[in-house]
Order: sequence, then C-alpha cells, then structure tokens
Amino acid sequence: MRNVCPIVVENLDDLAKRKGLSRQAFLKEQLEILSIVEEEAKREQAIDDLYN
Repeated sequence: MRNVCPIVVENLDDLAKRKGLSRQAFLKEQLEILSIVEEEAKREQAIDDLYN
C-alpha cells in the first residue's frame, strides 16, 4: 500500500489475520461492505424523503 501510515497498515494486517484473510482480501471485503452500506443509506434517505 502506498501513502498509508505504517501503523495503519499494521492494524489492517492484524484485522485481516484475525479473520484469516490476506490484507488484499480483507480490504476487498471492507470496500464491498462500505459500498453496500452507502447504497442502503441512500435508499433509507429516499424512503424518509417520501414520507416527509
């Protein structure tokens, strides 16, 4: 990884290791989760907007 604090990289490696994943697999999983969460938040906001 470029331009990332070494401590952050170390923490990511620890998190990945605890899940039995490589750093790459862990980050891929986290990015996928993040994108799903963002989409769900948009849907919830759209529903709230409809009710208001």
